[in-house]
Amino acid sequence: MLIVISLFLIVIIFFLFEVFHGRFNFKYETVEIEYEGLPAGLDGFTIVHISDLHLRSFNKHQDKLISVVDSINSYKPDIIVNTGDFVTFLWTEIEPFSNILASMQSEYGVYAIPGNHDTGMYSADYDRNNYGEHLDIMEDILVSLNHTYLEDTSTLINIDTLIVSLTGVVTYGRVPDLYYGDVDRAMQGTDNSDFSILLTHDPNHWLQDIKYRNDINLTLAGHTHGMQIGILLPGFKLSPASLLYPAWNGLYGKNNNYLYVNRGLGTLGIPVRIGMPPEITIIKIKDKSKTIKVR
Repeated sequence: MLIVISLFLIVIIFFLFEVFHGRFNFKYETVEIEYEGLPAGLDGFTIVHISDLHLRSFNKHQDKLISVVDSINSYKPDIIVNTGDFVTFLWTEIEPFSNILASMQSEYGVYAIPGNHDTGMYSADYDRNNYGEHLDIMEDILVSLNHTYLEDTSTLINIDTLIVSLTGVVTYGRVPDLYYGDVDRAMQGTDNSDFSILLTHDPNHWLQDIKYRNDINLTLAGHTHGMQIGILLPGFKLSPASLLYPAWNGLYGKNNNYLYVNRGLGTLGIPVRIGMPPEITIIKIKDKSKTIKVR
């Protein structure tokens, strides 16, 4: 009986620790992705990738988000990208964090797409017919905070004589019935880019449509949160998220077409992360031919 009580107390203590510490135990994951034939001018191009802020989960904890943004800025990235779900219900959740979001800095800008929560569909005040209205408000706010907002659109970054294209699509619906913007339409005008990046909220989009394409080099997604519970060890990871998302965290793909799934910064539902810490990803694009292989 004493053993059972002891185990129960250990579980309770661990759970409380994760409630008060785990969800703010931010992990900075540095990932190098090698590409065949990468133009020399893009070797070392650095992307900071964040996702799923769910800003209401930082209420009364603005200092935590400030520390994250300060750290992101210290990396001096070429670009910062956010793959959606700024809010859980309504655009009004952004207002208390406006100054923090506006303080993000990178060489070539900050880019963002809307996630399915950013459509307002989880609020009783909006329905399917009001998606456009809520997204318009989201766009106005994020643009005012120095974000380049990509909703089924693309933008081009000029780096000396090279062009990097960023395409972003919106995600609609509730799990598991999600659907996505038109990638082909969104990519119009990017044919001459030297490197192509797609921002899409749900990694299942890449599995269904993007992994078979040769005109997109890197897809960045979030959405899964790693279900906010699981095990992450070197060479081993486990989460119930894998039941819904075969690609739920980390790097996937091959042949110059890769996906990276970020497990998010904020929380949804229960404000806890057990073994699944919030993530800031620092992605470095590398020329595979310059990699020294030791035998």
